[in-house]
Order: sequence, then structure tokens, then C-alpha cells
Amino acid sequence: MRKILFIIALLTSFSTYAQQGGGHGKGQGGGNPKDDQASIEGHVFDARTKDPIAFASIGIKGTSIGTVTDREGDFILRKLQPGTYTLVITFVGYERYEQEVRVVRNRPVHAHIELKETKVMMDEVVISASRIETSKKEAPVIVNVMSEKTFQQTNAQDLSQALPFQSGVRVEYSCQNCGFSQVRINGMDGPYSQILIDSKPIMSALGGVYGLEQMPVNMVERIEVIKGAGSALYGSNAIAGTINIITKEPLTPSYSIGTDLQAVGMKAYAQNFNANAVVIGKNNKSGASFYQTFRKKSPYDHDDDGFSEIGKLDAFSFGTRSFYKLSNTQKLTLEYHTMQETRRGGNAFEQPPHLSDITEMTDHKIHSGGLNYDYISLDGNNKYSVYSSAQYIDRESYFGSNKDPKAYGRSNDMTFLLGTQGYNKIEKLIFLPASIVYGIEYSTNSLEDSIVCYNTGTKQSTNVIGAFLQSEWTAKYFRFVVGGRLDKHNLIKAPIFSPRLNIMYTPSEDLQVRASYGSGYRAPQAYDEDLHVTQVGGQSLRTKLDPNLRPEYSHSFSLSSDYYVQLSDNYQANFLVEGFYTNLKDIFALKVIDSDPGSDSNTLTQLRYNASGAKIGGLSITAKLSYQAKYTLTLGYTYQQSKYNDKEKWSEEPSVEATRKMLRTPDNYAYATLNLAPVKPMNISLSGTYTGQMLVPHYAGYIPADKLETTPHFFDLNLVASYDFKLKEDLMFQIAGGIKNIFNAYQRDFDQGIDRDAGYIYGPMLPRTIFISLKLFSK
Repeated sequence: MRKILFIIALLTSFSTYAQQGGGHGKGQGGGNPKDDQASIEGHVFDARTKDPIAFASIGIKGTSIGTVTDREGDFILRKLQPGTYTLVITFVGYERYEQEVRVVRNRPVHAHIELKETKVMMDEVVISASRIETSKKEAPVIVNVMSEKTFQQTNAQDLSQALPFQSGVRVEYSCQNCGFSQVRINGMDGPYSQILIDSKPIMSALGGVYGLEQMPVNMVERIEVIKGAGSALYGSNAIAGTINIITKEPLTPSYSIGTDLQAVGMKAYAQNFNANAVVIGKNNKSGASFYQTFRKKSPYDHDDDGFSEIGKLDAFSFGTRSFYKLSNTQKLTLEYHTMQETRRGGNAFEQPPHLSDITEMTDHKIHSGGLNYDYISLDGNNKYSVYSSAQYIDRESYFGSNKDPKAYGRSNDMTFLLGTQGYNKIEKLIFLPASIVYGIEYSTNSLEDSIVCYNTGTKQSTNVIGAFLQSEWTAKYFRFVVGGRLDKHNLIKAPIFSPRLNIMYTPSEDLQVRASYGSGYRAPQAYDEDLHVTQVGGQSLRTKLDPNLRPEYSHSFSLSSDYYVQLSDNYQANFLVEGFYTNLKDIFALKVIDSDPGSDSNTLTQLRYNASGAKIGGLSITAKLSYQAKYTLTLGYTYQQSKYNDKEKWSEEPSVEATRKMLRTPDNYAYATLNLAPVKPMNISLSGTYTGQMLVPHYAGYIPADKLETTPHFFDLNLVASYDFKLKEDLMFQIAGGIKNIFNAYQRDFDQGIDRDAGYIYGPMLPRTIFISLKLFSK
């Protein structure tokens, strides 16, 4: 049924595309040219080869007027008012180009445009820094961007596989059974990072449990990552950083279909099937993008004890994003996403969960969507938007051991977000030209997670209303940002104010020095890791909130220098140095306290309580070197120290010493990527991550007593190679293959059997894995 649903949608897309002529440049405005008030016509070529560029985006700066070139690179913009306009031309793989054009009545103006191939370290457009689109070089904070090109070069199938390739960011599994993964920014646990979808905090605690693995990369246009406190813009939880997932926007007509087959450790197999399509309507006034993914993965047992180290997965995703331009200044955007996923880890996969020794299983059904209204003035100086988003999750689960027939659970989760935002450019605000961003958001979440037979679970409702305001002043060499957000959270008595201060000094076009301060907070509530139940020593480890749990607050500081240098006509380099420091007050910590008193549920309880506080500080260095667009080398390294103010106990066993060191946080970690394109159809990529030693808790069961383990260091190296074949003028076929974790740098000391600690897992997420992929796509 799911395959039929997607095929119908895909065929409908192509049918609409055929009826509307693909929405190419010839169609803008319609009618007879002699009736036009004014028009611009032209063609777009490759500056080096002089070949026409089809489907390049043509827009008028500061408006929503636009079109795309046809297959010959030609375009027409009709029904324009006489005056002076700035054309903006963009196309993937080419530099953004702007040209000023003056048009007069009844006389078409011709524009001959040549695009240069993109320099590797191009000045990208980002949105996460200030909630408004801005140049990456002009953003008040460092924004790291990962694009579709990064996903292809690393053969990433979901976000958990894509995120590690940047300084200060790590992703790791936290459970052998079900594959619960967390992203750690600057050493802090997953719940310290705010995950946004199209700049909206719609990801709930329940959705965050497996959220990184549940998002296929073929729904994503790019990922923007900001390290450091972001609560001044995005509210609660944005302490370590913000991960903004920008979904694919329908810009140019295209389609693709592909599959990927992997041999995981040469014992288990995984297959992914992906398809995408984009349809643009007549006059470029409407469009829609579609994506679909099927994923299957068999369980992987590394040490042949009959229990999985990587669980079984069966998932389906489908989504669409569409727009309709009400006028040259107004646009409606509608999106919908659905996902069905079953994952299971443990043993006896052929049996029902309650007949196994250990099973962690979840069956998710997720529906989410949103509706946006956007207005932009013709000069681009005023922008207003009203937006709403919602997500519903229905989860059936089993977290149990010893053939427990009572460990079945059910979860329901509903999240709703409503907001409005404004942006204005002001010629002079107090003393300098400025731009202000302001808005109001209301979010609510209702969660009910229960195990009926044991009468246990979590019931939680959160409501937050927040208002934010920031002003950015611009001088010749400086930019100043002052802003803040006021939130009223129903679980916190007093309103919380989160300020923000950023200063950027730009002595030259190629050097930016930034200094930032921001505060953040986390409310005393259940988070994603609290809704995941690990099996330890044949018992379920569940999290309980301390009745006196207080909010957690942070103060973050950063200082960075970002330098771009053109070494010659062919060589360019970029050097980025970032220092960071975060002071956490009333930090949330976990400790196992005992079996659940008075219960026959065979359950261990860990308590979430307020520790004394913690300090995290460090330095990240990123260096890039490229030769034309053929060779690119990127190196990133992070050194940090993460310590509690006082020693904290993670175990109640008297023999286990307390520690100031924050667990699962290495002092040193790094990444490297090397991309080679010796000839245009071929691409070869090497990528790797290094993880230094760290302390990991190891609970009793398989071992006789709780123990704090020091892990070895790991270097995980990957190879991906691809080649594109031209089947037709507008149709390409790609074949790719490679090896992940070439040296098989993988954990060697897993617990075994029913009494294992499933949370005792560290290091690379995959053993040595061989893969091959095939893809058919439009050019």
C-alpha cells in the first residue's frame, strides 16, 4: 500500500509537470509580449564551456518574482513595472550572480549571463544565525553547513551518519539493542541541543529518541549547525547548540530514483530505496517537491552470542513540500511528512517479544506538517511571516527481558507550534543602519507514555509562550547584535529571559573575528533519553525525575577567527579557530538508585537530579584547502575539558568512586575529508573520524560490579567512489560503491547474554561495511 501511495504521487507529479510545460522561463507572465508593460529576456551560459545552463533560477532581488531557464538556457520575465531591477541567478555548482537591469515600457531588455563554477569555499546563504536569510560571511555567529554533496561523499543515509563531519560534533549509539543515538555538540549530551525542522522547534522529547535515524537525507536540502547557546532565538534546550534541518524546497524541475545495498560487518544486510521529484507550475507561481524512502536492515551480532549489537529496522517515509505565490510579494507554503518504522533489538527475532530473553522494540507512526504565510516587500526591506506546525506520534513498544509478558507499552505524543515573525531594515536606529527581527511563538506538547500492566509511565504537558527581539547594527568594519527572548514555561514559576550579544569585526573581506555571549535553559521535564528504556543485568533501567528538580541554566561564551585566502588562481584555503566556554548551573545528572521499591516489575531506577554545576571549555580548529573544484581537503580537530564542579556519583555501589569528569566525553576528537574529482563524471571521497579516550559507565550484570571504563581511541576511515554516465541530454545514471570503517575500528568488549548492560556501547557506529548504490536522475 505504501509503495502504491508513492507511485501515484510520483505519476501525478509528472503528469502535472507535462501539462504545465515544466514551468520553464518561457512561461513567466503569459500573454502576448506586446501587451507587457516591461520585460527582461536573456540566456544563461557556463562561463568556461559556453554551454547553456538549463533550469537555472532567475529572480528579482527583494521580490518573489522569478522563473527558471529552459533547456536552451533562455528565460523571459514579463509584466514588470518600468524601473531598475537587480537580477539574481543561481544554479547548483555555480557562483551566485547579480546583475542590475533597467527596463522601459514596451521595449524588452536583453541580459547575457555567464555563470562561473562554484569555488569550494563559496559564501553560502544561511538562516539559523538570526532567523532570517543572510550571507554566511556576514552572519554574527559561525554557521557550519552540510549540503547534499556532503551526504553523497560520505554515503550518509540518515542524519546520524551525516553530522559527525564537522568540528565539535560527535554522534554515537547509546544502546546495543535498539540503536538509540545521540548527537553531542561541544561534549554535551543530546538533550542540550535544539533540533529544528525548517527553523521550527517541532521535535518533541519522544520524537527525539530516534529522530536522527528516522530522517532520511533525501528529504534534506542542507543542515545548519550553530554551536553555543541559542535560547535567545529558539527557546528552551538550545544550550550546546542548534541543528537546523532545512528540507528540500521545490526550485527546479527534477527527479531521481536510487537504491543502496550494504553488507554490515559481512554478517547483516541493509537496503535503502529512495526517490525524489520536483514539479514547477506555470509562470513559476507554484511548485511541489516529493520524497520517499524505504529502509530495511537485518540485526547485526558482532560477537556471535545470539544478541544484536545493531538492531533490526523496517522503515517507510514519504513527504511533500509545496508553495503557491499569491502575488509577487506573498507566498503560501504547505508541507506534510509521514513515517512508519519498526525497530527491534535483542534476541529471538523470529519470536514475539515476550518469548525472547531480551527485546527492545518500538513501532512508530508519525505524522507532521506545517503551513506558512510569507510576505516580502518589493525592496526586500520588510518581511513578515505567520507559521504553524504540528506533529503526532503513536508508538507501541516493548522494553523487557526474561520473557516478561507485561513489558508492552504505548505512547502518544502531540506537539503544536504557532508563531509570527517580522523583519525590518532601518536606515538609522539610534546611531547606525540596522535591521531588527522580532516575533512571538506558542508551543504545546502533550505526552502520555505508559506500561499498563505495571501501572508505570510518564504523563507530561508543557506549554511555552515566548517573545523575541534582536537588533543588528552595521558599520564599515563592525556588526553588533543585541537581542533576547522572554519565555514563560508552565513547569517553571517565573518567566525566563535569555539574552544574546554578538560582535563581529571585519578588517577585510577575507577575515571575520567574532565574539559571542548567550544564555540558555532546560526545563525540569522528561527528555528523549528518559523515554528510552535500556536493559541492564536482565532488568529494565527506567528514569525517574527528582520531585525537587530545578531548571538548568547556562552561560556560553565564544571567540572565533575565520580567514579565507586565495593562494593563487587555482588554490584557495580557509582557516577557522573557535574557542568556547559554557558554565552550567544546576546541571541535570543521572545516578542509579535501586530497584523500584515495592514493585514486581524487575526494574532498576535511575534518578535525574540537579548536580552542583559544570564547566565545559575547549578549542576547535578547522582547515580547508582546495584546488579549483577538483580537490578539497578538510581537517577538523577539537580539544576540550568537561568537568562537574564537584565529584558526582553515577552508581550507588560503595566501591565505585565519584568523578568530576563528565562521562562519554573525550578530550580529543577530530575528522577529515578528502574529495577528489580527477575527471568530471568521477568522484572519490575519503572521510574519517577520530575519537579519543573517554570514561563510560559499565553497570553490573555481565560483570560482577559497576565499573567506570576507559575506552580505547578509534579512527574510522571511509571510502566512497562514484561515476556518472550520461544516458540522454537530461538523464544521468550513477553507480557508486565503497567501504565504511575500512580498518574495522569497532568495540571489542561488548557484554554478552541476557545479563548484559545494553548501554555499554561506544566508538564507531558501524563495523566494516561494504556498499554499492545505483541512481537514475535528471540533469
